[in-house]
Amino acid sequence: MRHKLRNVRLGKGYKDVEEISNKIGISASYYYKIEQGKRTPGIVLAKKIADILDHTVDELFFNSNLDEVSNNKKAI
Repeated sequence: MRHKLRNVRLGKGYKDVEEISNKIGISASYYYKIEQGKRTPGIVLAKKIADILDHTVDELFFNSNLDEVSNNKKAI
């Protein structure tokens, strides 16, 4: 899941974690831990990250497979 966050960051040209973390207002180590999946951002922080990366919170932080599992249960 967090690999997506890293890939989106790199795709937007943020090669260094420090660059994006400074824009968000958090430490680079904390942002890196979010990418590693060791920390989960609150909704406000997740929204800031999503806005900077031009994505939605859902796209970056939620697994689309969860929707498929939910839809399969409804069909049963």
